[in-house]
Formats: sequence, structure tokens, C-alpha cells
Amino acid sequence: MQRKATLNDQMLMERLREGDEAAFATLYDRYWPILFRQARRLLRDEDEIRDVLQDTFTTLWEKAHAIEPRISLSAYLHALVRNRILNLLLRSKVKDKYLASLVHFSEQMEAPADFAIREKQMARQIEDELNRLPDKMREVFELSRKHSLTYYEIAGKLHISQNTVKKQISNAIRQLRLKLGIF
Repeated sequence: MQRKATLNDQMLMERLREGDEAAFATLYDRYWPILFRQARRLLRDEDEIRDVLQDTFTTLWEKAHAIEPRISLSAYLHALVRNRILNLLLRSKVKDKYLASLVHFSEQMEAPADFAIREKQMARQIEDELNRLPDKMREVFELSRKHSLTYYEIAGKLHISQNTVKKQISNAIRQLRLKLGIF
């Protein structure tokens, strides 16, 4: 009897079809390192690589009787590994998209009621603090932020310099930050 390691793939497959575990072990030893390197080029996680190879060799064992005898075993195994990796990557992508949509959904669901209350409180607090600013500073700030005027436009409207406008807005922001720091 020939040593199984010296038999070619076709002979080993014939024996594997008959349920020869030694033939399977020889094929496993022959192809595992090659397929591992192939999988490693596409996957970085060794546990995932081992899972893919385990699944590949399980399929080889279970479907040995159905594999066409004229087909190249090497090509068949490489195709199995490639397809399993692609399926794994697709499932991973789908899972990532699903998790992202769940996170987005949960953020949307918990925000409305609580957010609306906090938003009203904050708007009221900001308005109160704006009313406490000196009149000229408040006017400059509101023209800038509420009416979206440029420093140049504010300076022209109030007959003051652009530097004064810039300074007033800067002072207003500093005061509001100090007072509204909790928000």
C-alpha cells in the first residue's frame, strides 16, 4: 500500500469519497498551510481564519462524494475559502450597518422628550443672560448672531468701528460662557 502523503490529490479524493479518514488527514495537512496564507491576505483575525478553514475542511469531508472527480482539488478548496471569506465580510458589513442604524435609532428615540425640555430651559437661560448684557453689547451681539450681519454691516448700522464690534461680540461671548457654563 502506498503512503498517503505520496498520493496525488485525485487518488486521495477517491479514497476520501470512500470515507478514508487518513486520506482526509493527508489532504488537511497538505492544504491547511496554503489556505491559511490565502485567508491571511484577506483577514487579519486568526480566529476568523481558523473558523473559515474549519468550515472549508468540514465541507470537504461532508461533500467529498459530490465533488466532481475531474475538478482540481486545489482550485476547489481555494474557491471555498474565498467564498467563505466574502460571506464573512458581507455579514460583518451588514452587521455593522445594522448596529449603526440601531445606535442612530436609539439616539433618536430617547432624545425628543428630554431634549425638548432641556432645549426650552437653555433657550430661556440664554435669553435671560442676553438681557443682562449692557444695552450696546447686547445690540451688537444680537445683530451678529440673530440677524447674521457682518462686523462691517454692524459697524455701519451703529456708526462704530469694526474693532469695537469685534470687541463687543468677544466680550458678550465671554460673559455668556461664564454664565452659561453649565450648558
